[in-house]
Amino acid sequence: MKEYEIYSLRCLDRMNPKGIDQTPCFSWKLKSTQKDTYQKYYSIKVWRENEILWDSGNVESPCTDHILYTGPALQSGTTYQWQLTSVDSHGHRAVSEKAEITTGILEKSFWKAAWVQPVRERKPVRDVTDSGAILSGAVHSLEYPEAILDAPVYMRKEFVADKKVKKAILYMTALGIYVCEIDGHKFSNLLAPEYTAYAKHVEYQTYNITKLLEKIGPHAIGIILADGWYTGKIGLMGIGEQYGKKNAVIFQMEIQYEDGTAETICSDETVKWHTGGYVYADLFVGEYLREEGVPQKFSAPGFDDAGWEYVEKKEYGYETLCAQSIDPICCVKEIKPKLLYTPKGEAVLDAGENICGFTKFATYTEPGVEIGMEHSEILDQDGNFMQNIMGQNKNQKDRIVPAGAWTLYEPRFTFHGFRYVKITGLKEVKAEDFTICVLTSRQDKTGSFRCSDERLNQLQDNIYRSQQGNMVCIPTDCPQRERAGWTGDMGVYAPTAVFNMDMQSFLCRWLSDMRIEQHVDGQIPQVVPDIDSNKYVGGNTGDPHISSAGWGDACVLVPYAIYRAYGNTDILKENYQMMKAWMDYVEAKAGVDLLGWGKLFHFGDWLIPSIVASTHKPIETALRTKEEMALGYMVYVADCMKKIAELLGKTKDSLHYRMLCQRGKDVFCREYVTEDGCMRQSLQGLYVMALSQNMLTEKQRQGAVKRLADLIHENGDSLDTGFLSVPFLLDVLCENGEAKTAYRVLFQQKRPGWFYALQFGATTIWENWAAILPEGTRTNSSYNHFAFGCVGDFIYRRIGGLQMEEAGYKKVRINPDYSCGLKWAKTEYDSVQGRISVHWKKEEDTIYLEVLLPPNVTGIVHVKEKQIEIGNGRYSWTIEQQI
Repeated sequence: MKEYEIYSLRCLDRMNPKGIDQTPCFSWKLKSTQKDTYQKYYSIKVWRENEILWDSGNVESPCTDHILYTGPALQSGTTYQWQLTSVDSHGHRAVSEKAEITTGILEKSFWKAAWVQPVRERKPVRDVTDSGAILSGAVHSLEYPEAILDAPVYMRKEFVADKKVKKAILYMTALGIYVCEIDGHKFSNLLAPEYTAYAKHVEYQTYNITKLLEKIGPHAIGIILADGWYTGKIGLMGIGEQYGKKNAVIFQMEIQYEDGTAETICSDETVKWHTGGYVYADLFVGEYLREEGVPQKFSAPGFDDAGWEYVEKKEYGYETLCAQSIDPICCVKEIKPKLLYTPKGEAVLDAGENICGFTKFATYTEPGVEIGMEHSEILDQDGNFMQNIMGQNKNQKDRIVPAGAWTLYEPRFTFHGFRYVKITGLKEVKAEDFTICVLTSRQDKTGSFRCSDERLNQLQDNIYRSQQGNMVCIPTDCPQRERAGWTGDMGVYAPTAVFNMDMQSFLCRWLSDMRIEQHVDGQIPQVVPDIDSNKYVGGNTGDPHISSAGWGDACVLVPYAIYRAYGNTDILKENYQMMKAWMDYVEAKAGVDLLGWGKLFHFGDWLIPSIVASTHKPIETALRTKEEMALGYMVYVADCMKKIAELLGKTKDSLHYRMLCQRGKDVFCREYVTEDGCMRQSLQGLYVMALSQNMLTEKQRQGAVKRLADLIHENGDSLDTGFLSVPFLLDVLCENGEAKTAYRVLFQQKRPGWFYALQFGATTIWENWAAILPEGTRTNSSYNHFAFGCVGDFIYRRIGGLQMEEAGYKKVRINPDYSCGLKWAKTEYDSVQGRISVHWKKEEDTIYLEVLLPPNVTGIVHVKEKQIEIGNGRYSWTIEQQI
């Protein structure tokens, strides 16, 4: 390693982004072999071809993140290079590799193409709207969904490039999902254009197609357009046409020739369409492909399209269009599955882990004999295939009718949440013929944790895998049943999320959709992007109150978690009006006495294990806890808002939220807590909420801590907290003298607890603590829900010992809890500053501690009773313990 190095060059929080339409901002990370190193100054240069467009000059600053470009205006569809020079406090000079930026369409007036769509009648939507019937399991997916689903369409247009092409850029998007190819070469992103709040936010993709047009002469662009999120059967209810009744596409090709001339090829009324091999293709249901109907070489020039029809132009406009702002969905891992035969004789592939993705194959087939691939997360108690996802249009089954004796198949318009795949229609199933592709929106892994207890390591793996499988376009609750952006899930999980992955651009896009979806009265929908069918989940009562404490609060909690992790106040500025409007709504409903907020519907401490087990009605957890949790979260979020307003220089707002926070504490104590600290309901989560937000007097605190500990012990040293309180549980115990109780809860193998699922081979985090009952009965839960993985944040801070002292990890506190029961632990985090590592191990009565901090970062290290201030660099301590 060199003495001083630059790595991880990013623009707009992405590496070499393609098709940006925002002003670039630059970031980088540093490494150094010397202690007490900080960046003294930097300089950035930007090139267009061989011309220097902008030189920042030497800027004296330690800042390495979100440096704004201030050079001449950039041009649409242009590739730029940039390079960084950094000089450290010891005089070492580091020069980075060159990185690239490609711009998209920078002005709406640049668009010339027309939206086009096939002229056809779609099948009427007859989906069930009775949520009670769906949630009870009375409604099932159709065995033959072709009765209700429409076929994707093939579209094509020929054009001529009659001169040598210097550069060709294609801009493209759809209301639906598209696959694009030119002259038979596929090149488009997976599941493009992805899922956003389509009514006001549709992202287009930018492709460099220069190499595809090297041949002088005729060419053809071919498109397959499917329902996707726009018209497909999406959400919990599985109801179609949530954004519109028809799919459409738009593309614009900008060609520059070597002789200096240029040409634009657009989607227009000359595009032709036809149906083909796909009988249907739905994100949730799956695909049905009959190969004999595939129009071979339809994207090649000279294809006979005499029987095809012309599209119609539509005036959908360009106002909703913007460049893709996150890295595209991609296959991050390929798994070769194992083959097993169930007691019923079913041929089932086992991926070995619960994932989000699809199954592809290359194998010998019988022409005309349908092959089925049905996906599920679990096997039943006897080891037979079991479809655990209930509801309508949740088939998760791909069907292929081969045309030949050898078939290669890869899904294009669907994905599934699964571990197991039941194969039908093949005379002989060979595992080696199948490949399982793991999908996610690409995000760099930034955090890791390992320790001496393999159960805790497996838990961390499960946390990460659930996060990876639920970060496809938006942060989803699960990758099979709903794939919905439930706000409460990310609200509780965000601190863990931003440790495990670089989530900046991904969550910023989701928050932009949250701003779009916010109601005029300030309410935040429970799901973002919001869809009309969500109204049926609550019975379609017409109640104007559609938000919930803890869920709507994500509009504050998620931006604040992003700021804390990355240190950039821009995220707070962008979302402040949304946050404030939400808090205005909360306060208006709370009234003068602050109690009105809790009288409305809220999910409360959702899924408290004991209540769910005794009533079999999850809604009871909401009805019993909504008042206390609504007020408790008002206090929690008001405190966050106080800090945010202060950071943004909004002194008046900060004072207002400080006073609201204190008023909320006073009302909580008066209404829900006795003088000796007893809650009006003996529920762990209510005590946790009161203690976590410091709402109690000292006398009440002491009584509440004792009662909480008693409740845990009475429950067999197991948790009984719900959705909103579980993130605080272990910290509350540790901070109130009950660390031993906290670790008994964490390491508990009985249900409910984090290790319970491991005994059943769980590879992801479950939605329900009792998704599998002790005797082995499987339930219709989701087996891939990241929310309860929020315990990761506690593990990294308390056991790992890596604690953030200043936003962006500019200053850290190293304070592992050596009494946690482990022999060693190692925590690493690739922060916006650089890599931070904490490694400790115990050998008899001696502790060995190693710490690594990157340039620009300082730390406080706890060594016995001392707190030692350090700069960056590598440090080690030998700590003798008293026995």
